[in-house]
This record gives sequence, structure tokens and C-alpha cells, in this order.
Amino acid sequence: MAITREALAQAATNGQALSHLTAGQAWAAHKLCVPPERLQKPLASHIGALLDNVERKARREFFGGVKPNDTDAMISRAYDQQQPPFLRLPILETLKEGMDTFFPGLKPAGYDSGEAVYALADLAHALEVSEAELLQHAEQRGLTGRIQRQTVHRIH
Repeated sequence: MAITREALAQAATNGQALSHLTAGQAWAAHKLCVPPERLQKPLASHIGALLDNVERKARREFFGGVKPNDTDAMISRAYDQQQPPFLRLPILETLKEGMDTFFPGLKPAGYDSGEAVYALADLAHALEVSEAELLQHAEQRGLTGRIQRQTVHRIH
């Protein structure tokens, strides 16, 4: 497969590999505006080293400072659209799979910037707790800013 600017941009945006480039290398090449002709196989060793270094730096920044088992920090970074898609999208996919597995009846009430939004009442029902308990828990964890108490227009 020939690498084009458009294919590189799409792979970088979707966090996907492209031809012989890993997802991280595709993102790095797009970020650095490496000309597609420099990315053809076989990849020159200096280009490969450059892309790998940029990818490693992005990984260090993404995972750096996160303590083991600090799921809140990782989830927060996964939802941060400033972070590289090749790092955040697999986490979002895992979260979606977990929601589908453990709460199969829970469906998004809407979408905000392409991300699923759940109604607080639906979450409370699925977890078998009151809305007040969820709000209290969110406040204790410093998440009240992420909870919007507006009416959600249902999509289903």
C-alpha cells in the first residue's frame, strides 16, 4: 500500500497502523509532516529512529506520573483529545467493551463531541444506587465538573 498524506492523516487521526508503520509511527510521521516518499518501505534507519523517538516521548508524557491503579488519571487522559489517538483510543475502546459487558442494557442518552453521554438517572439505575449517591461520589473524586446537570435529549 502506498503511503499518501491523506492516508497518513487518517491513520494518525484514527490511531491506526499504516502499511509497514505502527500506529505510533504513523502519528509521529503525521505530526512531524514527514513527506510520504520518505516513509516508503524500506524505511530509512534515521527516519525509523526519529519516528520511534517521537512515539516514545509521547508515551512517556501520556503515561508519565500516573501511579499504578490510578484509573481516574488514565481515563481522564483517554478522554483528553489533545493526547495522541494511538494511545487514547485503545483505552476508550476497552472502556466501551467494559460498559457493554457489565452494563448491557445501559445505552448512551446522547453524544457530545463524538463521546457517549449517559443520563445520571440511567447510571444510577444500572448501578442500583441513588442519583444523590452518584453525585456525592463524583464530588468526593473531584468529578463534578464533568457532570452536566442539563437535560439530555435522548437518542433512543
